[in-house]
Amino acid sequence: MLKLIKLELERNNLKSYIIGGCLITLSILGLVYLFAAIPHIDPSDPDVGIFLTYNGISALALIILAACFTILASVMYNKLVIAEYTSKKIYLLFSYPIKKERILAAKLITVFAFTVISAIISGIVIFSVFFLSEGLFQLCEDTLTIQVILRVAILLLLSAVISAALATISLWFGYWKKSATVTMVVGVIIASVFGSIASEIFLAQGRMQLVFVSIITIVTVFLAIFLIMRVSKQIKNTDV
Repeated sequence: MLKLIKLELERNNLKSYIIGGCLITLSILGLVYLFAAIPHIDPSDPDVGIFLTYNGISALALIILAACFTILASVMYNKLVIAEYTSKKIYLLFSYPIKKERILAAKLITVFAFTVISAIISGIVIFSVFFLSEGLFQLCEDTLTIQVILRVAILLLLSAVISAALATISLWFGYWKKSATVTMVVGVIIASVFGSIASEIFLAQGRMQLVFVSIITIVTVFLAIFLIMRVSKQIKNTDV
């Protein structure tokens, strides 16, 4: 399996996706500082309370991060899976003396792992820069503690897994319709719906925040496994 994953990395240039991850990181970092500055810019804003705490700022940043990497993963699935299995490249893939499921598994693992690792690195950069700068010139009125940092770290890990798992929905729709456009559109829709639904959950206080986000993670992972099994079964039964 490792050889197949290495082959996928050699066949597909991930440079554009790495650049995409860097752009996401810079954009969200800018938003984080904007969030922290809102109470100073417009104290009369009715929602200003969200931006007064590290919990509120980090929650909003993580929601956006998860949504962005869901879209990025959808783009990757579109190129590595949909584009190859719905074009003439499928004849080349199926000519390999390797089981169809193993080829698909290598592609899925490549995208999933890249998404999770990239999202985690992105979050580490964002919050490291922000928290370190808070020690020099504090924008947020909240107190930065070890508990806050640990909470953000856990939520970052869960958000990274959620983004990779949600992207499998766009993969399934894309393969079902045999359309790259559908894959992209569904990826954007999923990211938007997730952002609107998850906002209240991520902004919850205390232990319930971690509990709710953990439940979302478990549900999305099981959904991802189910959809991957469906796609794998369809590909296994494909005759060329």
